[in-house]
Amino acid sequence: MNEQIWTTFKMVAELGTISQAARHLNLSQSAVSQQIHQLEATYDSILFLRTHQGVELTTAGEVLYRFVNSLLKTVDESRHALAELKAYQPTTLTVGASLTIAEYVLPRVLSRDLRFPSATNISVMMANSRTIFERVRQGEIQVGLIEAHLVDPQLVVRPFLNDRPCAVVPRSHPWATRQDITLQEFVDQPLILREPGSGTRQTFEEALNHVGVDLQTLEVRLVLATTQAIKAMVTSGMGITVLSPFTILPTEREVLHTLKILGLNLYRNFYVVHRRDLNLRLAHQFIQALLQSPTLADYE
Repeated sequence: MNEQIWTTFKMVAELGTISQAARHLNLSQSAVSQQIHQLEATYDSILFLRTHQGVELTTAGEVLYRFVNSLLKTVDESRHALAELKAYQPTTLTVGASLTIAEYVLPRVLSRDLRFPSATNISVMMANSRTIFERVRQGEIQVGLIEAHLVDPQLVVRPFLNDRPCAVVPRSHPWATRQDITLQEFVDQPLILREPGSGTRQTFEEALNHVGVDLQTLEVRLVLATTQAIKAMVTSGMGITVLSPFTILPTEREVLHTLKILGLNLYRNFYVVHRRDLNLRLAHQFIQALLQSPTLADYE
């Protein structure tokens, strides 16, 4: 005997009419009547008395009603119990992160701000922001951490940390004693940049466009896929770059120097992105912890 019959019996008993129960259950009156007849045949008992106002439980019906209430409550509790169990599974959270976030931000956030059960495993995939965004959209990873504000109706995108990219030069550079440079000084230098699709690259290009500077008119000496490679080339004197200050480690400040570029707004956010239908509790705990992360100043 399936759950629908018990639900129908309970609804008829509580509403007192076949017609109201049928409307509430989105069934025909004949379907409801057939289910009641099936129950009466199974128990060889009359469960309802027909009246001018509708129906009312017989003594046998009242006894069955108590058991049906208990039965349906148990079924509902079992569903909730299994849903909770499912919400905690798997214990592996798949996170995709842009290179800057994965290498320089996520380790600090994980060690300082996120607390999970010891059995929890976090699997991190690294790629540029556009790739991570697409992998989240396709359901290949559960949570993405990106540097660019990308939009898709299937996804939720929220800022979790602010960042202020800046010019980076080697300590041997004439600007190594300065705190800032003009935009004109900057654009006259040979540049080393991240590849298209990188959040840092997108922020830089958007800032240039805002002040009417075309990247194609600048001397881009090298385009590299990793921040570490860019820093190595800057240190060797091949050119200067724009990077997040997160990427300059304390030990690297002896060979690299950061400067603000006057007239170029490079302020941006880091974003956490996930599908709207994400139902993994572990993922939501991770996201909540990220949204409560400190500001940039707290990490410096």
